Amino acid sequence: MTNADFHKVIKDCMNRHDIRIYGFCSFENILPLNECRAKARLPENSQTVIVCAFPYLIKEKSARNLSYYACVRDYHITVMNILKNAAAELSELTGFIFEPFSDNSPIREVSAAVKAGIGVLGDNGLLITEKYGSYVFLGEFVTDMKIDAPVYNKSCLHCGMCQKKCRGNALENGKVNEDKCISAITQKKGELSSEETELILENGLAWGCDGCQTVCPMNRNAEETYISDFIDSAHHYLKADEVNERIKTSAYNWRGKKTILRNLDIFSF
Repeated sequence: MTNADFHKVIKDCMNRHDIRIYGFCSFENILPLNECRAKARLPENSQTVIVCAFPYLIKEKSARNLSYYACVRDYHITVMNILKNAAAELSELTGFIFEPFSDNSPIREVSAAVKAGIGVLGDNGLLITEKYGSYVFLGEFVTDMKIDAPVYNKSCLHCGMCQKKCRGNALENGKVNEDKCISAITQKKGELSSEETELILENGLAWGCDGCQTVCPMNRNAEETYISDFIDSAHHYLKADEVNERIKTSAYNWRGKKTILRNLDIFSF
């Protein structure tokens, strides 16, 4: 097969699995790698990374107390199911290895996505896509197939709105201070300080924070998701008596129910 043939095979497969945003970058251009257990799954002689974006935004019709990404089914489940099915088909069609990853990945996903040309780097550290803004989850295939691709390196408008509007003053020079980031604070285990509790209360969300995204002008016309698994599972307002039922398929599951229940309790007074 020629490079053009491989591109067509991949494009047709992506269409069948409804992966609408993806791009290619050379494996050597995304180094260094993250150190994690998943690194052991990398194909020997890895050549190319195919980075994919999966939009998740579903706007609330009434009240909301969760970050948008936590309103839908845990993307580790949904995205990995899509990637695994597509990877198996691509391997069968081409004879090459396609190893899927999402979040738990040796690939620095935002950096790789920028280099693959599927979006630009925001000053809040997030990838911003043209159609869906920064409301996307990332996943990728690493393959031993060599696919020629240009290298992109675009950034956002640098308008400063995300830094200016961050309640925790967590953004500075394109870096996020997780000690001040409200999203990170909602995910901390144990007792919170009075200052941290007040930040969560002011922000109004029991899990996560969308502050730096909602003020971003590049998100102004972000479209909602087309992914049925996210649409069908959308739940914008979580009550304490729903946690046991919903936690197993939610993004806040990884921290255990004590953390989300603690946060919900902040709003009960």
